[in-house]
Amino acid sequence: MPTRKQSLSVVVPIWDEAESIRRLFEDCKMMCDEQFAEYEIIIVNDGSTDDTRRVCQTLHPVKYVEFDNHYGQTAALDSGFKLASCDYVAAIDGDGQNNPSDIPIMLKYLVDNDLDVVCGWRKDRQDNFSRRFLMKLAYVCRQVFLRDGIHDSGCTLKVFRRDVLEGLDLVGGQHRFIPAILRDRGCKVGEIVVSHMPRKRGRSKYNSLSRIFQGLRDLFAIRRGSSKRTPVTYVIKEVVDY
Repeated sequence: MPTRKQSLSVVVPIWDEAESIRRLFEDCKMMCDEQFAEYEIIIVNDGSTDDTRRVCQTLHPVKYVEFDNHYGQTAALDSGFKLASCDYVAAIDGDGQNNPSDIPIMLKYLVDNDLDVVCGWRKDRQDNFSRRFLMKLAYVCRQVFLRDGIHDSGCTLKVFRRDVLEGLDLVGGQHRFIPAILRDRGCKVGEIVVSHMPRKRGRSKYNSLSRIFQGLRDLFAIRRGSSKRTPVTYVIKEVVDY
């Protein structure tokens, strides 16, 4: 397990997750209290239209970031990474399907193997057939065009050394390809199996067909060289510590 001397920033991108965010925050806080003397939980509200803002105002301690509109998960992660200040950074999905208790295990694996980033692999996904099929299709496409060696690049649950995120400007919907981007920058990337829980609250916000086209567009952009595209843009409405 991590040592108390290590510090951790947890970045949580959310969009209309009023029903899920409180439980996820409580689980993250419990994990951090047990494992880290210093930590921060950064919640990035990607233009939610439900009660997400009101719920987040009742959470403590949290660094709350709110966009003025909906820009997508890449933008939410990019802003959270840029605000992170601890030694290590963990990204976790806001829908409650990732388990925060996997984070210390991933961090230990990162340190023990001298890696720069560890990706979660939802080997036993609790999703319907169409989602599992799309994940396998995405894996085949990445291996053909990028050869990143990662089974589940779309899994939000990842742990990074913070210094490898410095100067990283994500493009389009490229949060799905962070391992390939970092590997191209000379980073050492690993993977570990993590738990995946069924969604208990709320509903999925993503259209499968649109994700396919967005993913293919960003995949080819990375193969051509992401530096040729403008970094993702977003407008931060406010940053508040609760």
